[in-house]
Amino acid sequence: MFPYIFRYEISPHISVYLECNGVLHSSRSSFQKIEVVESLDFGRMLILDGVINLTERDESVYHEMLVHVPLFSHPDPLKILIVGGGDGGTAREVLKHEGIDRIQQVEIDREVIAVSKKYFPSLGLALDHPKVNVLVMDAIQYVREIEETFDIILVDSTDPVIGQSEGLFSVPFYRDCLNALTEQGILAAQVGDISFETDLVSAVFNKLKEVFPVVRVYLAPIPSYTLVPYSFAFCSKTIHPEMGLARLRRIGMSFQTRYYNPQIHQGAFALPEHLRKEFDK
Repeated sequence: MFPYIFRYEISPHISVYLECNGVLHSSRSSFQKIEVVESLDFGRMLILDGVINLTERDESVYHEMLVHVPLFSHPDPLKILIVGGGDGGTAREVLKHEGIDRIQQVEIDREVIAVSKKYFPSLGLALDHPKVNVLVMDAIQYVREIEETFDIILVDSTDPVIGQSEGLFSVPFYRDCLNALTEQGILAAQVGDISFETDLVSAVFNKLKEVFPVVRVYLAPIPSYTLVPYSFAFCSKTIHPEMGLARLRRIGMSFQTRYYNPQIHQGAFALPEHLRKEFDK
């Protein structure tokens, strides 16, 4: 008998039970409960308020798709803003792009950073890179008050149902992000489970469409999150994800990923018919 079983809900009627070796870390910050659990199949898992934030086995899918889809769609991304992302995985992937000048990271919870550096060093240590400037504060306030602009904004937040992230899925925040983007700027964000949280994801996309001229949904399989492909938003003033196809063909062998490649980039925007009717309008 295994000493610990971790349960999480896909929907009110579907739960997944993971056999685990035990809990490696448990603490409560000013914002949330933070746990690190050792799963037999997914390896170490970072869990925030009872929700899986990442696992060693499939974090690369999430972070690569959040980062490389917008960065390879942009003609010359130099300045990047990461909202959230305290585990460091998003910064790690951005740093693979040699032309990046600066990464500004805004994370509200400094304990997430500390726990990630200790238990997930392959991710967390990216935050110590000289190109990365980490600011511990509320990103909603930061984006509202800044005067500089960024080529890419990556919203690597917890789900909108978790209290401290709710404002990151609001129209005022999206408008502030639009103002903080250059004319060719792109915003990418995780937006939830498009199959089992369709109403929630649809509400987020309607808010994005109030603000951004270009809004597209793309998908990636993240087994530790849900049973079906997980959804991301691609938003911009002028750029469409297909505009980066020439740049995608120039990806060399030195650019190392576990999941993302040019074919995945293109295929991620292909939606099943029932989702295309809802989201690809």
